Amino acid sequence: MKNEKIEIKNELLYLFLLVLITEIFFDSVFSAKLSTSIIIGLVGFLLLEVWFAVTFDQYSKKKISKYSNVLMKISLKKRFFSYFILPGIFYLSLLVFLFYNRNILLGHFVLGMCMILLLVLFLNVKSSMRKFYTIHIATKAIFDFMCITTLYLLLNAFLRIGFSMIEFLLLSFTSSFILYLFVLKLHDRFGGLEILFAFASSIFVSASLVPFWNRSIFMLPAVGALSFYLIISLWNIRFSGKVKLSDYLAPVLYVLFALALIFTI
Repeated sequence: MKNEKIEIKNELLYLFLLVLITEIFFDSVFSAKLSTSIIIGLVGFLLLEVWFAVTFDQYSKKKISKYSNVLMKISLKKRFFSYFILPGIFYLSLLVFLFYNRNILLGHFVLGMCMILLLVLFLNVKSSMRKFYTIHIATKAIFDFMCITTLYLLLNAFLRIGFSMIEFLLLSFTSSFILYLFVLKLHDRFGGLEILFAFASSIFVSASLVPFWNRSIFMLPAVGALSFYLIISLWNIRFSGKVKLSDYLAPVLYVLFALALIFTI
C-alpha cells in the first residue's frame, strides 16, 4: 500500500511539472521570443519522454517466479513506438495548438484535458506492463483516443495558421494517414491491405471536411475528429472479430448524433 502511494505521488509530481512547463510555454507565446517558446516546449517534451523512460525502466522486467532470479523483460523495440513516439507526437500537437491559439480560456481548457489524458495513459501503461506480453485493451483504447485528440488539435492549428482550403485538405489527409498508420501498428495490423484501407480512410476524412469549409472554426476540427473516430471504431469492431451489421451501428449512430448536436450549437 505504501509503495502504491509513493508511485501515485511520483506520477502527480511528473504531471505537475509537465503542467507547469506547458503553462509557461503557453504564456511565453504571448510575451516571449519564438526561440524562448521553442526551448520551453523542448523541455516539456523531454520531461514527457523521461517520465515514460523512468516508468518503462521500473516496470519492464520482473522475476519469472518468486523462487528464481531469472528476469523476464519487455522488449523496448516492441513498445518504443507506443510508449515514446506516440505520446511525444501528441504533446507536440498540443504545443502547436497552444502556439497558434489566441483564446486564453480555450487554451487552458485544452491543456488541462490533455494533461488528464496523459495521466490516465501513464496509469494504464503501468497496468499494461504488468500484462507483459501485449498492450492491455484499455491502454489501446486510450492510445486510440490520443490519436483522435491529436488530429483535432492539428486541424485546429492548421485553421488558425490560415492555410487555404487545398492546403488544409492536403494537411488533413497527411495527418490522418499518418495517425491511421499509428493505429494499425498499435493493433498489430500493419499489412499492405490495411495500409490501403488507411489511405482510403484518410481520403474520407478529408472529403468530409469539404462541405463545412465555410462554417465555424470550431466545427471543422470537430467534424474531422468525428470522421476519424468513426473509422477507428469500425476498425476496432472488425479487429475484435465481429461481422454482424448490427455491431457496426453504434458508432455510426453516435457520430450522427454528435453531428446533429454540433449543428445545433
